[in-house]
Amino acid sequence: MRKEEELSHPTSCMSKAHPNEMTFVLLGRDIVAPKVIREWCRLRCLHGKNKPHDAQITEALACADTMEREMRTVQQFDGGPPVGPGQ
Repeated sequence: MRKEEELSHPTSCMSKAHPNEMTFVLLGRDIVAPKVIREWCRLRCLHGKNKPHDAQITEALACADTMEREMRTVQQFDGGPPVGPGQ
């Protein structure tokens, strides 16, 4: 989800988080974000928390695809590489 959707959607991850629950955000410009998302999906399925075609998994994989596509678009217009971890 895009930031605006995540913060306003009543069933988003952030909306479901408990007030004092730790969260972690991956930015779309982080070069490792799509790989991390795909690994998270794989591990969720491996541990029986999801099935490969669950909505949560398909949405996450679509997000990873979008991130990669947008990184390539930014590179074409920007001329620079995607931002690495911690940048």
